[in-house]
Amino acid sequence: MLNGVLKLGTQYHYKFEISEFVGGKHSRTSKHYAGRAVDVTWIIGRHVGKKADHRGLMNACRKLGATLVLGPGDKNHDTHVHCQW
Repeated sequence: MLNGVLKLGTQYHYKFEISEFVGGKHSRTSKHYAGRAVDVTWIIGRHVGKKADHRGLMNACRKLGATLVLGPGDKNHDTHVHCQW
């Protein structure tokens, strides 16, 4: 997971902010608690859901091996992108 997050910046040149890693409030079975998921709220200076390039970042997560990627349009993910490995 950390390798994937690192490559979002080094290989895909995204600048982004992670709002949730292992903390926060998530479902009981969330992979956040296992250190296998991140939530991204800002991408290249824009908040997710407000013209941020969330689709590009979501595709990059998938290419980097993420097994679950959710974002605007998915239930409870209008304001962030969830990438899980």
